[in-house]
Amino acid sequence: MNDTDRIKKPESTIPVQTLRRIPYYHQILSDLEQKGERFVSSKYLAHFFRVDDTQVRKDVSVIGYKGKPKSGYSVSGLKQAIGDFLGINTENTAILIGAGKLGSALVEYPGLNEYGLKTVAVFDKDPKKLDRKIGAFTVQPLEKLAEIVQSFDVGIAIITVPKEAAQAICDLVVKQNIKAIWNFAPTQLSAPADVTIRNENMAVGLALLSHYLKKRTAESAIFS
Repeated sequence: MNDTDRIKKPESTIPVQTLRRIPYYHQILSDLEQKGERFVSSKYLAHFFRVDDTQVRKDVSVIGYKGKPKSGYSVSGLKQAIGDFLGINTENTAILIGAGKLGSALVEYPGLNEYGLKTVAVFDKDPKKLDRKIGAFTVQPLEKLAEIVQSFDVGIAIITVPKEAAQAICDLVVKQNIKAIWNFAPTQLSAPADVTIRNENMAVGLALLSHYLKKRTAESAIFS
């Protein structure tokens, strides 16, 4: 990517909807790159989100990138810029706590590596799960957490424990000075202001889908 491809990032607060779209741009660009495409238009990207192409150009300007007249955006260049913006071009070391079915599936899911996530250890407090193999990992007791965190300079903790245990695990992770938590437990966690928590509550997602489906069914009944 040339210096001419870069533009100054605006200092204003980035809109939430823009932040939500940017990772999806990266996925689309990855698919295009695999197909051998070199350039992509803002209009093409816009149709995935049902927005105007001017909105795509605004989104892309936020990350500090611009396209070329008539050619559009360089697929590889824009993908690289988004990766730099999101921090996924730099490897992030993670641990996972909770060696149940969900935790095991996440550990063995290869797609996380594409976004710079390197899991280095899996933990559980259930004696029956200790020393069990999950992919390339042997489940370890929580007593070894501090040692592993210090050895690998862990930045992210993935929590996949039952909701009753989630807050205690969160507190334990915070004590190890981990500043990013990816929470899959169906509960809201409390942590200091300098700790970022991303909640992936599948029950909430299902509830929203059910609500939209119910609303659409009701509207169809009215106009039928």
